[in-house]
Amino acid sequence: MDIQKSYDTVESQAVEDILSELSFPNKFISWTMTTVKTISYKYKVNNVVSDILQAKRGLRQGDSSSLILFVLVMEYLHSLQNLGKNPNFNFHSKYEKLKIINLSFADDLLLFTSGDISSVNLALQSFKDFLKATELEVNPFKCKAYFGNVYENVKQAILRATAFA
Repeated sequence: MDIQKSYDTVESQAVEDILSELSFPNKFISWTMTTVKTISYKYKVNNVVSDILQAKRGLRQGDSSSLILFVLVMEYLHSLQNLGKNPNFNFHSKYEKLKIINLSFADDLLLFTSGDISSVNLALQSFKDFLKATELEVNPFKCKAYFGNVYENVKQAILRATAFA
C-alpha cells in the first residue's frame, strides 16, 4: 500500500497523541510539538517573495527530526495491531515466529496475513483505524495484493474485500 503524501498530511494532533501514548516525557512532547506546529513557508515567484504562510499540518520533508517523527507515526500502526492476540487472526506462515504483520518503507506499507478472508479483514480494519487516527490516506491506485498457495475462490474474495489489484 502507498500512503498518499504521508509527510504532508499527517496531523500534528496525531503526532502529539502518539508521542503521549508511547510515554514520551511531557517536556519532550512540548518541545517537539513546538517544532511541528511552527512550520512556515515563503515562496519566491518572478523574484517576488510571498508573505509568510503558516503550515496547517504535515511534517517537513528532508528534516531529520521529521523523519524520526514519521517513523514513530508508522510504529503506531504496529502498536494498534494486537492482532496476534485475536483468535480469528492467522499470521503469514513465513512471519508467524517473529509475529510480523507489517513492514513500512517511508510511505509504502506491506501487510502480511495468512491467506484467509478473516485475517485480511482484521488487518485491514486495524489499518483503517490507524488511518483514521492519523488522518493519513491510502493511494488506492498503488495498492496490490500478492498471493501464494491461496485457493482461487479465497483469492477472489480477498480481492473483492480489499479492492486491490
